[in-house]
Amino acid sequence: MKLSLPNSVGSQQDVTALQREVKEYARWFAHEAIKKRISVKHTSIPPATTPGAAQLIHEWSAKETLTSHRLDELIKELERYGDKAPTITITLPAPPTNDIKATLVGWCRKNIASDILVTFQFNATILGGMVVRFGSHVYDWSFRRQLLAARDAFPEVLRRV
Repeated sequence: MKLSLPNSVGSQQDVTALQREVKEYARWFAHEAIKKRISVKHTSIPPATTPGAAQLIHEWSAKETLTSHRLDELIKELERYGDKAPTITITLPAPPTNDIKATLVGWCRKNIASDILVTFQFNATILGGMVVRFGSHVYDWSFRRQLLAARDAFPEVLRRV
């Protein structure tokens, strides 16, 4: 099964955090399976998971019954995903909100690669717009670059104000 991450999981750090959550859930699941085999009546509450982790586990178990082995496969698939996914870095003039992150991650996965990971940075000196790094390519759509490119026209604009 091809792993499809929710847009709330966009960066390598998010994938690592998701791995930790799934590992914790897998430990709980294995413990509960042992209790069931030896007929222990008391069950414990599953560990708290983020909506992204809960969605991923649910989707992973949709086709086949969830077992400890299937959870181990999911953990390995997350490791492969994190190691092999292309990455892009987007620099914004301010820290992005979760909604903006999810929107940009969704756009990148739809238009660039379905398995891309997006790292966000912020740098107030770009003033507005964004700078995108992908591999050795840098695309600068910042307001600062536009101002510097029109440096000769700037005094003329100020005279007309």
